[in-house]
Amino acid sequence: MGAENWDRVTLLFSAGARPLKTARQLTIADLLLANRFPPSLFQAYEVPGDGTLKPIPHSLTLGEITPGRNVIVQCMRNTDIEALRPTEVESIRHSDHPVTAMADYEYSHETKEPEHRLHLVDSATMREIVFGKIADFLTKHDAPAKMVAGISGGGDSSSIVQGVSRYVTAQGIDPSGVTCFTLVMDPLWPESAADRARSLCEEAGFTHQVLYPDDIAGLLEMNASPSELWEEFSRSYGPDSSHFFGTFFVNLAGRAVCSTTGARHLLVGYNREDLMAELLFCLINGRRPMPYPVRRTGEVDVMMPVWDVPKHLLDSCYPKFSEINYSERVDSTSMRRSSIYYLAHCLDALVPQMSLSLMAGVRTLMDDLDGWQRLSSIPGTPLVHTGHGDPDTQAEMIGLLNRYFPQWKPGSDQAE
Repeated sequence: MGAENWDRVTLLFSAGARPLKTARQLTIADLLLANRFPPSLFQAYEVPGDGTLKPIPHSLTLGEITPGRNVIVQCMRNTDIEALRPTEVESIRHSDHPVTAMADYEYSHETKEPEHRLHLVDSATMREIVFGKIADFLTKHDAPAKMVAGISGGGDSSSIVQGVSRYVTAQGIDPSGVTCFTLVMDPLWPESAADRARSLCEEAGFTHQVLYPDDIAGLLEMNASPSELWEEFSRSYGPDSSHFFGTFFVNLAGRAVCSTTGARHLLVGYNREDLMAELLFCLINGRRPMPYPVRRTGEVDVMMPVWDVPKHLLDSCYPKFSEINYSERVDSTSMRRSSIYYLAHCLDALVPQMSLSLMAGVRTLMDDLDGWQRLSSIPGTPLVHTGHGDPDTQAEMIGLLNRYFPQWKPGSDQAE
């Protein structure tokens, strides 16, 4: 793309559009990253022309390099470039109208002939791959006839509906035994998401529950609307706590639907970067990771059938749904949540599949050592916790919630 077309590409966030750097603003580090090299592997030198080399920082832009002088970017390790060849990527087009690229990179090869491929596929091909992976996951974990799934109407959960449909068809299971639910409560969960989820569930033959604020309050035996709870929660913990509140509430409602339907398995759409962000948070803070891709939560096994699928591949299954879902998002999130997700996505930027390799390795290690962080029940409530956190802060939050869930008896031994 020529410099005259540079401004035709726009970065779009829930907070609005942001510009890309211009070509002249690109740094030496940017050029290395564009060629799939980590800047920390190199030292940059300006060549004055007098037989010496002048070290310069990677942060210099092309416009800041002394006119008329060349720059050498020296690799600081004995890196066998012939065994890596990160810049040599073959694009293989599997469709005339691709919507995404699947990376298949081999970074080291004994014959020094690594093969890096990008498979360009359309949404139909991507759906076939993802739906098959979901069905295989459920088969591997012996998923029962009765299951509950939280469906938001976005790419992740929409793919789960189709994958589960493929599974129950192959197993000869009555699809009506699968119950999907969608929460509706502005501004967190818009009505339009329920409409998208409803059509998918009807097509699959699944039972679908659309839970509005009054339905949620009845299901969870609340004495006030969940909207009122969110208002107080956001005042106490800030509007940027919406994602934490939302995840908590979907899990709580999902487990309640399991209880009413007699199911013991709750399917959620946690994707690769979701799990990688959680794992990074645990490791950075010196905590044991929580189990994946199946996690016991209270009396329910929470299953994560797309735990190893990147977000962008899930979204490419339903590009239109995903685009709408982005436009409906609440423009708020916590600073630390943004940071940890940024890091999770960075892992695969240079080395695709690196996050999956790390998660697979940690999973094997935790299984071997029986080292997973288990979730413990908080007596007298359906809540679970890791044991971390300040006891006073925890007591304060439980107290806030208890005002809306009067049947809870924190500290007692009542069953969930």
